[in-house]
Amino acid sequence: MVNLISGKWYPKDSSVQYTAQLTLAETRYEVNIVSVETSDSLDSSQNIDGQWSQVAISDRLGSTERKLTLADGSLFTTHDNDAIDNFINSSQGSSTGSKWSLRLHRHETKMTSVLTMLVLTIVFVFSFIKWGIPWTSQTVAHALPQATGDFIGKQSLKFADGYFLQPTKISDAEQQDIQSRFETRLKRFAGDDRIHYQIHFRDMNINGLSLPNAFALPSGDIVLTDKFIDLSKNDDEIDAVLLHEMGHVVERHGLEMLTQNSLTTMIVILVLGNPDGISEVATGLGTALVSSHYSRQYETEADEFAFNKMLEIGVNPQAFVDILSRMEDYSTTVTDTKDVDDTTHQHEGDDEDEIDNEKVEEVEEDKLSDFLSSHPNTQLRIKMAEKYSKCFEQGLKVCK
Repeated sequence: MVNLISGKWYPKDSSVQYTAQLTLAETRYEVNIVSVETSDSLDSSQNIDGQWSQVAISDRLGSTERKLTLADGSLFTTHDNDAIDNFINSSQGSSTGSKWSLRLHRHETKMTSVLTMLVLTIVFVFSFIKWGIPWTSQTVAHALPQATGDFIGKQSLKFADGYFLQPTKISDAEQQDIQSRFETRLKRFAGDDRIHYQIHFRDMNINGLSLPNAFALPSGDIVLTDKFIDLSKNDDEIDAVLLHEMGHVVERHGLEMLTQNSLTTMIVILVLGNPDGISEVATGLGTALVSSHYSRQYETEADEFAFNKMLEIGVNPQAFVDILSRMEDYSTTVTDTKDVDDTTHQHEGDDEDEIDNEKVEEVEEDKLSDFLSSHPNTQLRIKMAEKYSKCFEQGLKVCK
């Protein structure tokens, strides 16, 4: 079957335009010059021919002009896209790429195909965000050398000391007692000999409030605040929290979180077309660790790590429940008291009974402290601790 297609022909590296006809037959093509429009420098009887497989065809874009780059480098253009498509589809000399491009165009012009691809894209993006990024982050985090965690941890601690941590008021004797107990009782659960654990005591005072907190860095540095030590009633409660923070280090949660945040940020920057922002990602790594929150999964894993190790050393996991509840009660109390004081000053002169009633309602709605807000529901954590506590009472070393 012979196909005759009208169009324009341009010599190689020239803007001179000629009216021409493209003849397609089986595996060959031939361009016949019909007339000259912008120059008379070419014999109108000249013909150009060659193998169809050597022709480079531009992708179809609606009804825009199609460009065919011939074997000698000259160019043939035409608006007869349907004729080109039909020959691509029927000729054995058509390249695989041209045929795939034609199939793609047909799908792009069908609403059902467009909607299907939209749904598949949404599913893919959701799946990648929910499972792909966490899996990638975990794989990368566990493949990084410990030296990376050491560097990030030291920089993060330096940042925290410069912005929201103050020198501790805990006595040297009490610090030494906690350090010694960690060395003899807990350090054997370090998991990796390359991790150099070190406990740091700091006061976290924000807006005049001393806050109870404990957090671990990828380097193995664990920070305990003065108010946390003050609220702890016994050694078991402190050790329970230390084991929890060790769980974060052993499972490399800090590195996973940094990798996940960095990967997400870079994807967003690339999608939005701002590659210059990639350089800014590195500057935020140190601050992200202490400003971001561990996910619920990370906290649950750290809890389970702590409870299992507490059973091994003979400590009742109820100690973790006790300090957790006490920290929540303290944070709720001081927050509510401050809110009441602020509201009283703001509404000074208003009806006091009305103000008190409004604050009571607000206090009832806000039962979780800032420290616990990003963690799994406190009641769920307590329930899991109670399960391990029953195993402890039964003398079990492993709780299933």
